[in-house]
Amino acid sequence: MHEINKATAELQEEMAQRIALNPGGTRRIGNFGFIELEETWGDEATIINTARISTTNQRLPSGHDFSERDRALLYQLLRDQHGTPFETIYFRFRFIAPIFVLRQWVKHRVSSWNEFSMRYRKPISVAYVPDAAARTVDGFAVLDETAVAEYEALMEQLFDWYERQYSAACSRIDQARASGKLGPKEGGRDPYRGRARELLRNVMPVAAYSDVYWTVNFRSLMNFFKLRRKQDAQYEIREYADAAFALFATRLPLLAETMQRVLDESAASAAVQESSGHA
Repeated sequence: MHEINKATAELQEEMAQRIALNPGGTRRIGNFGFIELEETWGDEATIINTARISTTNQRLPSGHDFSERDRALLYQLLRDQHGTPFETIYFRFRFIAPIFVLRQWVKHRVSSWNEFSMRYRKPISVAYVPDAAARTVDGFAVLDETAVAEYEALMEQLFDWYERQYSAACSRIDQARASGKLGPKEGGRDPYRGRARELLRNVMPVAAYSDVYWTVNFRSLMNFFKLRRKQDAQYEIREYADAAFALFATRLPLLAETMQRVLDESAASAAVQESSGHA
């Protein structure tokens, strides 16, 4: 394996620290992937209280205080798509994923994204490498070991090329300053090095990893789970969606159970309708 850059080594250390500090709220995925459910705001009681705002001033302190009536209402609200109460609770995830996964993920636009920028920092110098499960379909390996070895070598060449060219660009800038061709660097971002990073990031493959904070309400999160945990979703984003669901279900088990019930019933109903249409 090629030598990773300083920023990537620091990120590796940070992931290890987060796993140690929050073992129940973190997951490693693939060869460098990571996801953490950092924060949640609100819970099942928040949903019920906002739904009942027009009918009562009594408020449930938390989801632990639910009666069977409260559970039934939570299910009914979700089943009948009363959307706005489910927009009152929020989740902030941090995930490190390949860029091609991010391109699918960002299509879930009713959320807030803050992504690592290669304009300001060097890229994460690790690429996603498909394991045996990722490159196998119904027991058949669509990429063999030789192809994967060549894939890895190509990714390493790109990262090594970036490092060489960025180092060369920085040397040219420093020499131009030393000779007086360029003025001295002032405070803030160096526009010359910044422009070099902007240009050199163009060679980064979509297999390269990026780093994202994702803040989302439950209504949008449920849609993400509905689409990205399906068996026909791409393997890599499904791994992240399954991990996100596991972290969410640990934090809010009643809501997760209710959501899964509604999704299962919806899928079963759709299957019946499709079967009737083909009859």
